[in-house]
Amino acid sequence: MHRKTKLHLLIGLVLLLTIFSSGCQKNDLPELTTTSLDTALSNGHLTLAEFSSDSCIPCKEMIPVLKDLANLYKDRLNVVVVDVYEQEALTRSYGILATPTQVIFDTSGKEVARHVGTWSLNSMVGQLRASGLS
Repeated sequence: MHRKTKLHLLIGLVLLLTIFSSGCQKNDLPELTTTSLDTALSNGHLTLAEFSSDSCIPCKEMIPVLKDLANLYKDRLNVVVVDVYEQEALTRSYGILATPTQVIFDTSGKEVARHVGTWSLNSMVGQLRASGLS
């Protein structure tokens, strides 16, 4: 491989790492993480919990979608991000095997739907409405 090609590949890799590490951290979105899952499940609203990790690129791609969802349904829907490494026992208790995994709970805290992988805003809204969100 030519020296110039290696340099271009290196620059591309640095750019990709910069894009995925900037602006998409769940710590930038306190409205998604200030409420614990237990608190969210007991407040009488539907809850969408995403089980994710900081090292998961699809999870990082979901953060803007989750933020949009939280803003769209403010005061009607809990959106909670659960870090699978920080909350290992909770993650195991829900049988989470892959990230990202989104779990929808009804107003009584019962699981009503589950999705694994990235999920579009429109598809999430459709499932939430089917689960009782108005």
